[in-house]
Amino acid sequence: MTCDELKALLADYVGADGVLVVAHERHETVTVHVKGCPKCEVYVSTYSRTVRVVRALPKCGPLPPALEARLRAALAEHLSEEAK
Repeated sequence: MTCDELKALLADYVGADGVLVVAHERHETVTVHVKGCPKCEVYVSTYSRTVRVVRALPKCGPLPPALEARLRAALAEHLSEEAK
């Protein structure tokens, strides 16, 4: 497993509590990589902590329409630049 492969898996395998929950068939591969790669160990730890913090934030109401439009435009621009 490479670092990039691990990063691609994180969104699918971090549970609601921020704990890394890997499918059985990949568990050993992921565990071995994370334990042997200091960069990925820090990355997984930080990613998991971020998930826990964000999920603990209070829910807010809908965004004001002008802010939502600006946010959507910025995201669309960012995604189109990444696609190039």
